[in-house]
Amino acid sequence: MTGLVLAGGRSVRFGSDKSRFVLPGESRDMLQRTLDMLASVQGVTRLAVSCRADQADGLRTRIPSHVILIEDSPHEISSPFYGILAALNALDGPLLALSCDLPLMRADVLALLVRTRGEVLEMLAPRQLPPLRTTFIHPDGRVETLVSIYEADALPLLEEARTAGRRGLFSAIPLDRQTLIPCPEETPFLNMNTPDSAALTHGGSNCR
Repeated sequence: MTGLVLAGGRSVRFGSDKSRFVLPGESRDMLQRTLDMLASVQGVTRLAVSCRADQADGLRTRIPSHVILIEDSPHEISSPFYGILAALNALDGPLLALSCDLPLMRADVLALLVRTRGEVLEMLAPRQLPPLRTTFIHPDGRVETLVSIYEADALPLLEEARTAGRRGLFSAIPLDRQTLIPCPEETPFLNMNTPDSAALTHGGSNCR
């Protein structure tokens, strides 16, 4: 399984590149922190970073040589949809995709995702179609498409959505081809909207 960091956002509200932000008390920026977290999850055997084409040169100097850099295909609107699509096109096997702007995310939450996927695949009945995405769902129905495992066979559905002009990651995959795990808690999924909120959120956590 490939651990994929989604780092292609334009960070408009944040005001600067979120992947370069360093949380209080840490020496690693959010990109390296997210890579390290993915590397610690059992079952993840390689790492990749998804980015926009205009980010690629700068990112190559910031990531270790063993990390695969995947550029989005050119498009008018920046969207994680294109990052997932490009990674599925470039890599074989499942992707554990994780946005790089989650300061409270923990490896044990990601391990639950990987473990549940494995259990579901083991329990499949003969000829039963396997899930194409394993992800978390909140009590209010929100789904964490940027903290998800995408199977290689999800690629044709995302290609179909792109051709139809749709960029919704959730709607691109039918509900009956998804495994939805109730969120174990809310805090790991809080993202950084501004530098001040990122610092306050991280400073008030018991992140481990």
